Amino acid sequence: MDTMSRRRRQKGDPCNCLRPLIRLWGITTAIVVCGVGVDITVHGYRAGIYILVSSVIVFLLEIKWIFTLFVQLLCTNNDYTGNCAKCWNICKIVGGWRLSPPYIALGVALIMWPHNLWLSYVAGIQLIILAILRLFTIFRYSGVGKDEGLLPQYDDSFDKSDNLSEAVDDAMPEPGHSLEDEEAIDDI
Repeated sequence: MDTMSRRRRQKGDPCNCLRPLIRLWGITTAIVVCGVGVDITVHGYRAGIYILVSSVIVFLLEIKWIFTLFVQLLCTNNDYTGNCAKCWNICKIVGGWRLSPPYIALGVALIMWPHNLWLSYVAGIQLIILAILRLFTIFRYSGVGKDEGLLPQYDDSFDKSDNLSEAVDDAMPEPGHSLEDEEAIDDI
């Protein structure tokens, strides 16, 4: 038997750590880009203000899932009938892999024009890595806005509590029988 046939695929997504990694890396990147913007602004370059604004935009795009969570909590039973929820569904289109091109453009700009600041290279590389991580979501998720939830989504037709109660009911002995042996207990 060869090694390929002995390997088993695990249930679920191949890498459950991708979504939290992207979020953590994105927030860290936004903080570093903000530091670059502040430093460049202090040195008197006008580009620092643009970098600061772009860092705020990157930060908001990376924490957008929190806003989505609150919009979902405000709408009862995921009923998106309100105007705010309909508008937010349109905003959810800007997410996932679609953020990669602007991140790459900003990262390349920071690397090409560092303004004599070594941290510009670090921020540029972080943005490019963030864009690559975002591109990995193409292979991980299907559908628009699926990466906006806080917890992984599961199929509603499968409920572990029903299966657990059936398993416990089947494992328990009938009344009047012992757990240790299958003989009836005599009541005196």
